[in-house]
Amino acid sequence: MTDKEGNEYFECVVGNIIGRHIFGEQHEIKNGTKHFRAGTKVHCVFMYGGMGHEEVRVMGKHRKSFRMIDIVVRTRYIKNFRVRKVYDPYVIDFLKKYPTSFDVFYASEEFLLRLNSLNVEIKE
Repeated sequence: MTDKEGNEYFECVVGNIIGRHIFGEQHEIKNGTKHFRAGTKVHCVFMYGGMGHEEVRVMGKHRKSFRMIDIVVRTRYIKNFRVRKVYDPYVIDFLKKYPTSFDVFYASEEFLLRLNSLNVEIKE
């Protein structure tokens, strides 16, 4: 799609990595995930998600190298799902690799509310 100024964009579901959460058998409190810092914005592709979209393929900046990476993350480690326009050509190429990356179903408010209810962040 192109906007009024002729810039190419895609609409996709984006979210943020959760902050403090309980992890592992020893119930350690972790901040973020192994690959992403807390609060990192990730662009989501709902493909191979399992029966209830327990996992989602995302692209975001890695916590140590600051390079954009493409990995699968558990949905419970992502919060604040919403639909946004993306203008970054690198992210647009990532979204074009997966033709089902944006569908009307994934933009529905009901679906986004259900995803937002899954996160396991510790509230203080």
